[in-house]
Amino acid sequence: MRAYRVLLAHRDVRWPLIASTLARLTPGMIVLAVVLLMRDAGHSYAVAGLVTAAHQVGIGAVSPLQGRFADRFGQRRVLLPDALGYLAGTVLLAWLAVSGAAVPGLLVVAVLTGAVFPPSTACVRVLLSHRFPTGHERETAFALTAIAVEVGFIFGPLLAVAVAETVGAAWAVVMAGSVAAIGATGLAMTGASAAVPRRDPSVPRRSALASGGVRLMVVTLGTMAVAFGVIDIAVPAVAELAGDRSAAGWLIASIASGSLVGGLVYGGRVWPGTLVTRVRVLAVVLAVGFLILPFATGSLGRFAVALFIAGVFLSPLTIGAFELIDDLSLPGTQTEAQQWTQAAVVAGVALGATLSGAAVEHSGPPAAFLAGGLCIGVGALLVNLGRARLHRESPRRSDPLRSDPGPTPARPPAPR
Repeated sequence: MRAYRVLLAHRDVRWPLIASTLARLTPGMIVLAVVLLMRDAGHSYAVAGLVTAAHQVGIGAVSPLQGRFADRFGQRRVLLPDALGYLAGTVLLAWLAVSGAAVPGLLVVAVLTGAVFPPSTACVRVLLSHRFPTGHERETAFALTAIAVEVGFIFGPLLAVAVAETVGAAWAVVMAGSVAAIGATGLAMTGASAAVPRRDPSVPRRSALASGGVRLMVVTLGTMAVAFGVIDIAVPAVAELAGDRSAAGWLIASIASGSLVGGLVYGGRVWPGTLVTRVRVLAVVLAVGFLILPFATGSLGRFAVALFIAGVFLSPLTIGAFELIDDLSLPGTQTEAQQWTQAAVVAGVALGATLSGAAVEHSGPPAAFLAGGLCIGVGALLVNLGRARLHRESPRRSDPLRSDPGPTPARPPAPR
C-alpha cells in the first residue's frame, strides 16, 4: 500500500481522483437501473437488453469525437456541457418509462443520453499520464483509476438496487445521471484538469487510429467487452430465477470486489516482464476464469465465488491495457485513443447485452456466460497474435522495473 500512499501524497491529483471516482458510480448503476426500470414497466429482458444497448451505442458513437474535442479544446469544455446533458437525459428516460412510452421512444432517448455521457475516466487517465509520465508511479496511477472503476461497480449496483427497492427504479436511473454530472463537474473544475496540454491547432490533425497498436487494442478490448454486456443482463436473470431479484446487486458487486482486490495487488508492487507480456498473459487467464461461470449458476453462493475469482484478473488486465494504449497513442491524441477504446468497449457491451437478453429468454443464463467467455478468448488470441506489433510500437515507458527518471516526459507535451 506504500505505493498508493506516495501517489496520493501529491495534492494536485487527489481531487481529480475523488471526482472521477464519484463519476464512476454511474456505469455501475445505469445498466442495472435501466434493466430494473424496464422490468417494472412490464417489458421483457429482451427489451431491457435493447434499451441498455441503445444507451451504450450512444456512448460509443460519440466517444471518439468527445476525445478529439478534449485534446483540442481542453477537458472543461467537454465535461461541463456533457454533465448537464446526461442528467437531463436520464430524467427524461425515467419519466418516459414510468409514463408507459413505446419502446422506440425509449430507444431514441437512451441513444441520445448515452451520446452525452461525460468522458471522466478518459480525461483523468490523460491527466495522470501527463502528471506521471514514466515508471512505476505511473502504473500505480493507472491502477488507481482502475480501482475507481471497480469501486463504482461494487457500490453502483448496490446503490441502484437500494434506490429501486426503496423509491422505485426510475429514481435509480435519475441517481445514476446525478452522480455522473456531479463527478464530471468536479473534475472539470480542478486545476490539474485545466493544466492538461491541448493539441496545437497548427499541427496537422491525425486520428488516434493512425497507430496500428491502438487499432489492435481497440479491437481486442471491444471483443472482450461482449462479456461485460453478458454480465449486465445475465446476472440479474440468475438472481430472478433463484427467486431473489435483490441479489443482483451483490452478485455484480462480487465480480467488482474480485477485480478491486486484483487491482490493489497489481498496482501496489513491481511485476517482472514487459507491459505487453503481462497484458497477453492476463487476457488468457481472464478467459479461463470467465468460462467457469456457466457451471456455477445453480447456487447463488457458488456463483458469487466464481464471479469473484474471475474478477481478480479483470482489473489487472484493464490497468495494463489502458496503460498500453496510452503508450501507443500518437502525440496529441491521448484522450481520443482512450475514447476510441471506450467506444469499442461500449459497442461490445451493447452487443453482449442484446445477445444475452435473447440467450436468457431462449436458453438460460449459462448459454450467455459461455458466449461471453468465448469472446474473451478471442480477444486473448488477438492480443497474442499481435504481440510483435505491440512490442515494436510501445516505447516501454511503462516498464515497472525501470526506476522513475524524474519529471522529464517520454513524449513532448502538445502545446496549447
